[in-house]
Amino acid sequence: MTDWSDPRLPRNQTSSPRQLKRLSRNFAGVGVGIPPERLQQIAMGQAATEDEFVDVTFALTATQLRSEQRRTKVSRAQRSCVRGAIVFAAVLIAINVLMCLGLLLFVLTQHTTPY
Repeated sequence: MTDWSDPRLPRNQTSSPRQLKRLSRNFAGVGVGIPPERLQQIAMGQAATEDEFVDVTFALTATQLRSEQRRTKVSRAQRSCVRGAIVFAAVLIAINVLMCLGLLLFVLTQHTTPY
């Protein structure tokens, strides 16, 4: 499980402008509109207002939660596909066994005498 107690912005040396734009879009997806330039300033250590700090903390937590929900959804879908493939294979094997038994009975009945 993710540690929700201390969400942090990525530090400046690890965040490119592209990453900050993506982070800004993710924040907008959870209802927090902060431009990437301001995120970079906050990540570099520039003073942030209390409202900005609350918004960033909320947005980080909300995006982590959405990410975990998405991973959980994908995991469930994969398990469902594997389960379906197993059932399909079992049905295919059962049909094959029944056809072999039918062929065996047909061959055995052909070699019996009619009287």
